[in-house]
Amino acid sequence: MPRGEHHRSDRDRDRDYRDRRERADETGSQEILDEGIIQVQVIPQDDNWGETATSITETATSIVTLSETDLSDIVKERRRISCGSFGRHVKLIPQAVLCVFSVVSPILFVVFPLVTWKPTPCGSTCDGLFISFAVKELLLMIGIWALYFRMSRVTLPRLFVLRVGFMVLVFLVLVCFWLFYGWRIIDKKADNFSEILLFAINMLDSLLFLHYTSVVVLWIRQTDPLFTLKVIRSTDGISRHYNVGPLSIQRAAVFVLEQYYKDFPEYNPFLMQTPARTAHKQFSSLKFYDIDGKQNDKVNPRARAILTAASTRRRDPARNDRFYEEAEFDKKVKRRKARLYNACEEAFGHIKRVQLERGPCVPMDPEETAQSLFPSFARPLQKYLRTVRLHHRYSMDGIIKHLAHCLTFDMTPKAFLERYVSEQPCVEFTTKKRTQSWSIVCEEQVTKSLSSSTVFQLKGDELSLIVTVRRLPYLDISEDEFDFESNKFVLRLNSETSV
Repeated sequence: MPRGEHHRSDRDRDRDYRDRRERADETGSQEILDEGIIQVQVIPQDDNWGETATSITETATSIVTLSETDLSDIVKERRRISCGSFGRHVKLIPQAVLCVFSVVSPILFVVFPLVTWKPTPCGSTCDGLFISFAVKELLLMIGIWALYFRMSRVTLPRLFVLRVGFMVLVFLVLVCFWLFYGWRIIDKKADNFSEILLFAINMLDSLLFLHYTSVVVLWIRQTDPLFTLKVIRSTDGISRHYNVGPLSIQRAAVFVLEQYYKDFPEYNPFLMQTPARTAHKQFSSLKFYDIDGKQNDKVNPRARAILTAASTRRRDPARNDRFYEEAEFDKKVKRRKARLYNACEEAFGHIKRVQLERGPCVPMDPEETAQSLFPSFARPLQKYLRTVRLHHRYSMDGIIKHLAHCLTFDMTPKAFLERYVSEQPCVEFTTKKRTQSWSIVCEEQVTKSLSSSTVFQLKGDELSLIVTVRRLPYLDISEDEFDFESNKFVLRLNSETSV
């Protein structure tokens, strides 16, 4: 071998060695760079297991170059969330005071005369009244707690008119009873204790009837379907239909959002872009030349129509390109899914649950088993998640925890992969951000009841929901008789048929 070629090969070998060294330092893999012995770590042990080195660099850059505007937006968001949670507690104060006053008032009606002027006891005739008083007081406390005294999960832009109306009605009833109590009993110092006890029981009866009416108006009345709501997501056009009762616009918005997080699949903006294929070369314009060499600025209208039709036909192949792109993408997803199923079934086949007695092998807990099995199907899972653009939602630690959970309850590989190969509802990806902000856009007042022409929009951070209201038709069902005597048939035989 010539000497120059020998030195050149040495330099190439040194260059390859340095390149492998730099790649090992960048990717975090462990390599033994001696010739013939190479050990590569299958999965790098970091949170961004589904990302490449380039995406990690971009993430780090975005964190370093975080502007003051972004920081101010984050501070404003946290302040808004804290103010919203404080507002939810503040709204409970008026109804809490009213509820406590409703429960304590009958007790004060009975206790106050016994402490001050001590009326004549009624003896055994009041025993049944005391039992009735105690039972009604207990039912009133339970009913108030179940209907009014629970923390609301939503913050409405306007007041709930029906709820506020019932609170005002209860306040007026309490004021009237206290006025008559002061005039009839305290002022005259009634000496018959049975009359005082009956007055308190009558107050409990009135409050219980009001509570029953509020249950009918606020809950039972709204369960009767009267309208159908068509909900369309603006980004990808997914729609659902729901039947509701006579709700206000803001209450209908609450119902739509509750069903949205349960029924709608999570919106993935990266999946809306179909992988681009090599398109046919398109010509931007067509030129018209005169054979005689004379320049004529005025083109024949018939020739212009022919050129327009030719350019339209030239753009037709782009429609076929979209069809083939989507078909090719579906085939690619099916191939990756089949490989992922095969790899998971093969990995799960090496697992066998053992008893408490130690066998020839040392048993492992679910976490250790998950860490041992994960590298065997990590690459097919990573390829599948990258194909469907879901690799940014799942971290390596989260997948290992889910795998350990599935191993604990003896789930199959299909049950384990259900989270990654099936469409997940929106609620699966809202655990990190507990407060979801939405705004209502409507031409009418949000406290008005729904009508057949109501249309409103719910705007979120990245998308919006358009809700169209239609009234359900009135169903007129009648009964028709069926003549069983005439339910007979005759065969008409024909030589040209098989019958």
